[in-house]
Amino acid sequence: MERISNDWWPKFSSGEYGRRYAALRKSMEERGLDCLVIYGAPLFFGTDPGGPNLSYLAAYAPAVHGYVVFPRVGEPMLAIYVAGHLHNARQITVIDDVRGGTDLAGMVRDRIRELGYAGGRIGIVGNFAWANISVPFEHYQMLTTDLPEAKFEIVTTWYEELRLAKSAEEIEFMNHGAAICDQAFDAFRAMAAPGVRNVDLHNEALQVVHANGGRTAFGHVGSTSMRDPNLTYPDFYPTNRVLQRGDAVMTELTGGYGGYFGKLYTTSFIGPPTAEYRAMFELAADSYRQLFAGLRPGVRGKDLASALAGRAAAAGYKPLSFITGWSTVNSRPVLFSRRIEQADWEFELQPGFCLNVCGWVVSQDERMGVWIGDTVTLTDDSVRRFHRSPIDQIEENMLGG
Repeated sequence: MERISNDWWPKFSSGEYGRRYAALRKSMEERGLDCLVIYGAPLFFGTDPGGPNLSYLAAYAPAVHGYVVFPRVGEPMLAIYVAGHLHNARQITVIDDVRGGTDLAGMVRDRIRELGYAGGRIGIVGNFAWANISVPFEHYQMLTTDLPEAKFEIVTTWYEELRLAKSAEEIEFMNHGAAICDQAFDAFRAMAAPGVRNVDLHNEALQVVHANGGRTAFGHVGSTSMRDPNLTYPDFYPTNRVLQRGDAVMTELTGGYGGYFGKLYTTSFIGPPTAEYRAMFELAADSYRQLFAGLRPGVRGKDLASALAGRAAAAGYKPLSFITGWSTVNSRPVLFSRRIEQADWEFELQPGFCLNVCGWVVSQDERMGVWIGDTVTLTDDSVRRFHRSPIDQIEENMLGG
């Protein structure tokens, strides 16, 4: 089957896929795993199909759900739920063995038997470790019943940690995705004005992302009056609220290339901000800059605790600043000013990690919020922003009147 280029999964080099497969098989051998069963299903409500753990190996994600069976020795198999999608899947994926039908667990079982691993150690990789999403119960029940000699283990976190450090080719995809995200935010800022609805801003950003060959994971947009505020986090589903002069606008915009996303956490103002919003903006910007300055390879979660707290509490506000892993969706580490996950207290940052860095300040009554953040990567000795958008410059974020 001839492979055809597409905007959903622009291809890495054959050497990149070879690197992934070899590194994964080496780690499987060290862990004593004979085969992986990797689940994929749509995430969020954006225009990227999701399934990041599956698509990492397949350069494809099924429209409903599906699996990659990845053996330590032997050829991988992609199983998709809708047989009518087989022709398209075979045009796109880098995997040669593609099967389709409603009996997904049966196809997985049969491939494990064909590989000779019916009595082996099988690692189950779920769709998304951050949300604790594994595989459908019915599939797990069928596999464990039909392969009684196999030893099954859920290894989602282990698998995702193997791909936290990005290769040079992956960093280039991140660069491209962040540039698309910046273009979307430029269009957003140009459009934001009295009379425009929140959903109009969302749709404009979406149009720009797609026009540049990208996709979105999601695009949160929310707005509120600065004189009578009621917003600390942008709306997951943008509404038809109409912007007015004197509004604050918050976003969490994504734009990605091949499933590798830039992300912008922004707070903008329709007209000049009030004194309190100005003060909160400067606190959030200061927190963002402190966190950025504190990042470098070898830093652990506990080393960032004071920078996460920032100056917000001393000024009478709630500090909610955070650093989280990000590239193909959320991952480790999970570091919030209100908590650092115990497992990430000693988690060491390494070159190639991609992170979201966000300064976030909220009023004590939780009616006002300002956040400022974007996506960065760790180099061998420092940290680098992927974005060029002026998210932490207040004068650049007074828009439309």
